[in-house]
Amino acid sequence: MEKFCFVVPLKWGMLIIAIIDTILGILGLWFLYLVDEEWTCDLKLNIVLVVIHLVGGCLNLVLSIWDNKVEHAYIYLITSSYRIVILLYAIFAFIDGWLLVGIIDTIIFILGIFFWICVHFWYSKLKNE
Repeated sequence: MEKFCFVVPLKWGMLIIAIIDTILGILGLWFLYLVDEEWTCDLKLNIVLVVIHLVGGCLNLVLSIWDNKVEHAYIYLITSSYRIVILLYAIFAFIDGWLLVGIIDTIIFILGIFFWICVHFWYSKLKNE
């Protein structure tokens, strides 16, 4: 894969991923807060996971654009594994009848998988240079 979404170079696609992933992480937390309304363990755990991903993953992905270091992209690949938790939230949201939350979490999960694949191609490109 040489271009992100067949339009922009893969390098600048990583910046787009970092921005969109940050927005999706914040939206996901906001919708979870709307449903939960209390500071339960689920909300606190999700806040910790999203903050680790945003600070550790997305920031390092942006750094990988300028540094061209494999380690920065690798950190994003590791921290984005929290998406499994988002999939579990989507499943439980559908079971409990929270359709909107389930749909949004499913969209965030699917986009996250696409982002992970794109970043993996970026990681492979950096590794081969």
